[in-house]
Parts: sequence; C-alpha cells; structure tokens
Amino acid sequence: MKKLILTTAFLLSILNVQAQEFFSDKRPVQSANQFTKKVNDISYDIDLIIKTNKDKLKQDLNEIDQKVENNQLTKAEADKLRNEKAEFYAKQIEDETKIQEDKIKVLINNKIEDNINFSTDMSTYQKNLIEKKIKASVYLSIGSSFMMADNKLKNRYYENSIVPTFGAGLSVKTRLGSEISSFFWKSDIGMLSHSINIRDNKTIESINSETVLTEIPFKVDRTNLYFSDFRLSNYLEYDFSKKKDDEFGNMIIKSRRSFYVGMGGFIGISPTMSKNMRYHEDGEKYRSTNTSEYNINKFIYGIGCYFGYKSWNITVNYNLSNTFKKSFADQSVLNVSLVYNSF
Repeated sequence: MKKLILTTAFLLSILNVQAQEFFSDKRPVQSANQFTKKVNDISYDIDLIIKTNKDKLKQDLNEIDQKVENNQLTKAEADKLRNEKAEFYAKQIEDETKIQEDKIKVLINNKIEDNINFSTDMSTYQKNLIEKKIKASVYLSIGSSFMMADNKLKNRYYENSIVPTFGAGLSVKTRLGSEISSFFWKSDIGMLSHSINIRDNKTIESINSETVLTEIPFKVDRTNLYFSDFRLSNYLEYDFSKKKDDEFGNMIIKSRRSFYVGMGGFIGISPTMSKNMRYHEDGEKYRSTNTSEYNINKFIYGIGCYFGYKSWNITVNYNLSNTFKKSFADQSVLNVSLVYNSF
C-alpha cells in the first residue's frame, strides 16, 4: 500500500507541474480547458480505483473475520488469507493505476508536442501580424467628372449632370518611419476616364488652334465629350487605425483597419478627345462620334485628396492644368470617385 500511495502522489505531482507549465496566459483557452478536463478525468479514475479495491478488501476481511468467529478458519489460516487478499488488491490497484499512468504519459507527450507545434505556429502567426513595409494592390473607381469654367463649377457652357466615369490602376503604399508609424507614402499609376455634357445644342471645334463652342445647325439630344488621362499620383496618407493586441498579447501592426486620409498631387497625359452627338432624324436615332486632339493640353497636373474607411474611399481630384491650350474660357476637370483598393 505504501508503494501505491507514493506512486499516486508522484503521478498527481506530475499533473500539477504540467498544468502549471501549460496553463499560462499565452496558451489557447480551448486547449487548456481540454487538458484540464482530461487531467480531472484521470484523477477521478485513480481515486475510484483506490476506493473500489479498498472497499472490496474491507469486505473480504470482514468475511474472514466472520469465518474465524464461526470456527470455519483458524487464526493462522485467517492471517495467511488476510495477507493474500491484501497483496491481491494491492496488485489490482497497481495494475489498474498503471493503465492510468500510461494515459497520463500519452496526455503529457501530446501536450508537449502540441506546445512545440504551437510555438512554431505562433512564430509564423506573429510574423503575419506585422504588415509588410511596402504593399502593392489594384484599385477600381467609379464616379463623376465636372468641367469647371473660369473656376466656376456651375457655368453656362457645361451641364454638371452625374455621368458615370471609371478608373483603374495599381497602387504601392510604403510605411514611413518605424513599423508602428501612422504615416504612409502612396503612389498610384492608372487611367481615369471623363464624360462631360455640353449645354444648349452646341459642340466644340478647334479653329485656328483655339477651342471654341459652335452652334449645331440641327437639333441634338445630347453632346458629350469623352477623354481619358493616364496619371501618376502621389499622396501622403495618415491612418487613424488604433494599435491593437491579439488574445496572446502580440501587437497587431496593420493599416487601414479604420479611417484614413490622404493628400497629394498627380501628373499625366491626356492623348485625345472624342466628341459624341446623339440626335433624331426622320424618326431614326443617330449617333456621331469624332476623335481628335481638339487643341487639348496633353500634359496634365493637379491636386487630390481622399478620405476612406478600410478598403473604400472617396477621392477628389482637381486638374490645375487647363483642359485646352487656348479656348473661350479657362477650363479644368474636377472628378469625384468612389474607390475600392485591395490593400
């Protein structure tokens, strides 16, 4: 019995040490709970084994004492039988607790292996929490462009109706300074289209290297100008995302988890312009499209800003360069777009 008590104490001490090592704040909660449950189950089984066999031994000893009182056994026979019963149940306890001991070894070995795997996985996991200093993405935009004349959005030359315009390109974002800095430098290279409606049954023409508005000699339903520019944009971005820790206390360093703003400018080229007229004649619908330079400024530049949340932002761009080299008014494009970025 002394050997049994020492063995049981040894096993329980192992469980206690392992529990202290594995039940730290850095361990996954579910894994710790599972390990605790298994430890409690094995501890309960050991207690049950000891109690069951002790009860059986006590019952057998009572029966032996009863036989001695009934003169069915001599004292010497009873003593011998008592020793045999004690050795038998001690062996039973030893064998049955050996099975539980093997379960403990398997449990601890599995836990140690899990701990090693967890450490490896944690190292990879921690690296994934830190965003790369330079990130690339694609972006898509949809919005509207407005032609301003003599710095006036509302003017007598163009209709400021909301006509869909589109854009697409590539973005590269670089975190400035330390790995927890909130400042970024963002560069975009892409294309942005524009669609402008001309008022009052008029169209544009290039006459003597000057862009002018002329009256169309017949009734038209709509006259549109279509042109695209290819631009390189650069912005200084500030990210309002708050620093966060995961459940293990590791710092999460990722941008665009909340609101952000950016300001900057762009340069680019605008190669050609298309003029589209829609009209009716003899009950039939017609569309006429002409593509030319129309005395446009091929080199463009301007300023821009954006305000966003996570993958979406509203971007406003204003061309500081005149749309036409020489025309009836100073004209420039204002574009407002909803942009999706895959950062």
